[in-house]
Amino acid sequence: MMKKELLKSTILNVDISDIDLKPGPFCMSFNFNLKPIKASIGKFGVLNPPYLLKKSDSNFIVVAGYRRLLSVKELGWKDILCQILPNDFSPFQALLLNLNDNLIHRKFNNIEKGMVLQRLIGFLKREEIVTNFMPILNIATNKQTLELFLGLEELEEEIKVSIAEERLSLRVAGFMRNIGRDDRLRINDLFTSLKWTFNQQWETIQWIIEIASREGRTIKEVIDDRHIIEVLNNDRMNNPQKVKAIVKILKARRFPSLLEAEKLFKKGLSNLSLPLGVKIIPPPFFEGIDYRLEIVFTKGQELKEELAYLYNLPGLEEVTDFWKGAEHR
Repeated sequence: MMKKELLKSTILNVDISDIDLKPGPFCMSFNFNLKPIKASIGKFGVLNPPYLLKKSDSNFIVVAGYRRLLSVKELGWKDILCQILPNDFSPFQALLLNLNDNLIHRKFNNIEKGMVLQRLIGFLKREEIVTNFMPILNIATNKQTLELFLGLEELEEEIKVSIAEERLSLRVAGFMRNIGRDDRLRINDLFTSLKWTFNQQWETIQWIIEIASREGRTIKEVIDDRHIIEVLNNDRMNNPQKVKAIVKILKARRFPSLLEAEKLFKKGLSNLSLPLGVKIIPPPFFEGIDYRLEIVFTKGQELKEELAYLYNLPGLEEVTDFWKGAEHR
């Protein structure tokens, strides 16, 4: 890590118009809010001067302090005191300086972490990045995760915003890199228009892709099915209800015989007239031989009575056959 006191720099008052404020090679900021920074600067000024490098055209490129500079520009400042780094300051040194400056002041979102890693790739081997830099970014230290983060910059802006705001899971984002642009954007719209858990997103995207492959359709066509659109446009349903309904629609489409098995099993249970607080739970996806019996009770005597009732309940011995009329995958 670079020690600030070892830097050789010159303090200079620089016109804002002489600074290139486009995101440069050292920028690692994405989807940020300038309001808190502007409020702080408006009250206390710029406490930590930005670091700049002089370009060959006499203008300056930002090394560290990109958001501070955008803030003062929006506040109407014409110039600002900056630290000007020497001309022999290498790009790798500049990158490390900005990384250290950011680590001190804030946390990176996942897109920004990908930006950091993408820039480091230009200077270091992957093994060194995994070992020395992914831990300080709080990222799992393996090459697979590195490749996932490196690929995030390939995604569309709106998808990156969803990732940065943690409305779209990283796992799904990695999966989306292998599908077309229109399909990616439609998946992003579906998952961010409602509040899905990351587990729901992962399960659902796999179902959607499997349905599209089996039916010879695009992912967008699967999502734009009229039943799903009706749910999305239903003003009488809240977001969790819509998610549950869409999951049910896709599950029925992906596993039609499984849905039939579930219906037959529930119908068989309803005919048993099980006592209140007693549940019989089949194996997941009906793929297995182990069923579970759950009994809610407050006293041992109550449990004994429930077990005695179940022992004499007609039809209970056939519970594992209720769904056998449905063939499932």
